Amino acid sequence: MPPGGGDPLSYGVRKFGMIELAAAGAGVRLRLQPTAITDRALTQIMFLLADLRPRRMVLTHFAGDWCHEMVPGIDALALRIEQLKSGPRSRHLDKAFHAEELVADPAVTAMPESFVRLMAIWTMRGGILPDDPRRPFRRAHCLGRTTLVEHAGDSRMLVAFRGRRLTHYGAAGWSEALGRSVYEQPDMRFSTAASQVYGEAHARGGPILEACEGSIAAPSGIGRRSIYDRLILPWQTEDGRRMVSGVSHLRGRVDWKVPANLALSSTSS
Repeated sequence: MPPGGGDPLSYGVRKFGMIELAAAGAGVRLRLQPTAITDRALTQIMFLLADLRPRRMVLTHFAGDWCHEMVPGIDALALRIEQLKSGPRSRHLDKAFHAEELVADPAVTAMPESFVRLMAIWTMRGGILPDDPRRPFRRAHCLGRTTLVEHAGDSRMLVAFRGRRLTHYGAAGWSEALGRSVYEQPDMRFSTAASQVYGEAHARGGPILEACEGSIAAPSGIGRRSIYDRLILPWQTEDGRRMVSGVSHLRGRVDWKVPANLALSSTSS
């Protein structure tokens, strides 16, 4: 029981990182303390919300008093929680992922040749994808390390394509992700950082180049820490659909065995 009495559930949310999820018709209310919740708990809640597909969501969090916010979708909810945990402008998520933005100009910043080719194609096409959206990336020789996401009508970003050389979620990870939300990936921190920069690229209407270092936990129990460059580009299809590409150039990585109590369940992927 809370010291001096009071609501034990509210006390558990504030002090022990409990998450309260209440459904009401087509909507849900999520009550949590962002600085107290664990990444594992947050990931499991996001998977549950992805299954429920609520039309309306209210986020209730504690900041000296209970605050209530309406959020438009699951992606927006996850971004808001990460902002509350890490600060609105921070992408340095507890050292698990760090991205430093660079000048996206090959005349200023030394880039991988595939990035230079892809930016030239993007500029030449005015950011419009051809009927086969893989063609620009194949021509730039970076298709294997490309992720292409599409903005869905319900505010989610869905994985439309993932290259076969992106194996951080296992050999079949490139195909298992197709059609799923960016947030329906095994590692919540990594997915949050990716979704944030995808949205930012479209808001700017221009390229984002980053030097990244991050750790990714996979359902297999194998963790991976990678150092890589990342080029994010906003696109549109000829029929007006909004898409974003993320292409990575790996500079180095190390794999390790994740302790059993920290490994993600394979059923969550």
